[in-house]
Amino acid sequence: MVSEGEAFCPGHVTAFFVVHDDPNPRAKGSRGAGLSLSLGVQTKARVRDAPRPSIEIFVNERRQKADVTRWVTEKIVGLRSMEIRILSETSLPESQGFGVSSAAALSTALALDDALGQGLPRDELVAIAHEAEIACQSGLGDVVPASLGGMDLRVKPGAPGHAEVRTFPVTADLLLAVLGPEMPTKGVLRDPAKVAAINRVGGALVEAFSQDPTFERLFDLGNRFAEESGLANRTVLEVIHGSRMFGRATMAMLGNSIFAAGNSEQLATLYRKFGTLQRCEVDNQGARVL
Repeated sequence: MVSEGEAFCPGHVTAFFVVHDDPNPRAKGSRGAGLSLSLGVQTKARVRDAPRPSIEIFVNERRQKADVTRWVTEKIVGLRSMEIRILSETSLPESQGFGVSSAAALSTALALDDALGQGLPRDELVAIAHEAEIACQSGLGDVVPASLGGMDLRVKPGAPGHAEVRTFPVTADLLLAVLGPEMPTKGVLRDPAKVAAINRVGGALVEAFSQDPTFERLFDLGNRFAEESGLANRTVLEVIHGSRMFGRATMAMLGNSIFAAGNSEQLATLYRKFGTLQRCEVDNQGARVL
């Protein structure tokens, strides 16, 4: 007999952050601030007992290796002999700062737990998804805020039990624009010079945002981070500056991409000259079983 569970996790964008290393993967992560997105990853998990265990993963109907999803699946299923099929759907591009791997990890954890009827505590499922991101070097801090929704300030890094995250409900239409090639998280986090620049700039911005955590301030501080950290290329900076006539925009960490709010039509006209465009809203619910 096949059992099925289904879940959704928002994508997530970070405007600025600080890398926090720790030998304990559940304590490792980042401090920073960002937004959860109404676009994300929707996942179905189908399970049944079988004499030989197997895991098949499909993303947008194509079989994928999907390391983060597989890590979560193997962790939750353990030694049980089961056939597992994970079916994820998303319209968000990978490696562009939109939190796709974290949304895949957490939606898989929630859907699989629902299919298995295990009833693991939600915090444990969030922690497993966070640990998968750390193990696969695909992200540091998207899982916990995406589990909560809204605008977030990550005061302390890590998974539940270690993290401290403040959230603020925000009603806003957003534009997401991809302006260049993928920026794999692993490549940035393995570069000591880039991590040093991130931490040098990001710490003061996290403190500044904690004093005045507003939607507008998120973009203003994000612009400072994008420029002073050296992560933004010339095109990204040019588009951010060009957006100021019609609203606010800042770089999505870590990607050659931006997220923006303001006069949507004027901003959209600008962004189409440089790359691809998607529209969404801030998601204030966070990850959930469907």
